[in-house]
Amino acid sequence: MALTLTDAQNELRSLLNEPTAVFWTDGELETWIKEGVRMIASKTHAVEAEDDLTLVSSQLIYTASDHSWIGDMLSPYAAIYNAGSGKYKGLEFIHPKQIGNSLTYTPGAPRYYTFHNRSIYVWPLPTTSTAGKTVSILYATETEDITALKDEHQHLAIQWGQIRAMEKDMKWQAAAAQKQQFYSELNFEKTDKSMRDAEGIRSVKAGKSHG
Repeated sequence: MALTLTDAQNELRSLLNEPTAVFWTDGELETWIKEGVRMIASKTHAVEAEDDLTLVSSQLIYTASDHSWIGDMLSPYAAIYNAGSGKYKGLEFIHPKQIGNSLTYTPGAPRYYTFHNRSIYVWPLPTTSTAGKTVSILYATETEDITALKDEHQHLAIQWGQIRAMEKDMKWQAAAAQKQQFYSELNFEKTDKSMRDAEGIRSVKAGKSHG
């Protein structure tokens, strides 16, 4: 069952056998759960999102100043250009050093994109005719919102809260054992997601080879 932050705090309190705040404050539990969510999102890239980037004439680089969601972006999966009139085109992900070298200089409709230091680069440069059109970016994002996690990942945020609570109680050995398990599960989820993503790419390539 999907948990809200309040649900997660109540479940953590149940694990700690402290139904109402005495030793561990509500603020501490909230902070630790959010901390756990951020770690899960950043380490596993399990939280995915989709947002539209609006093209600006002659602009190469787009940052959080252009769209706030770029500031939370961890890595992109795909970029799809909306040319209008029901026409869409996937952009090719490139290395930044290719811009202006092995790729065309001619401004126009976007064909390539890349990502570095919380900045998205779109190439070629948009013209006035393409300005205002959008590129949908599919990406992994960071978050501290437990409702953004899939149900099967939410217990990890509670587990991290329990670890931090043990540390406050100076139960170092128990906390260390739980922490080892926590990181092991994070690594499993990261590996599992990578394998599923790779399988998806292989499926696409196989489809092309038989097309």
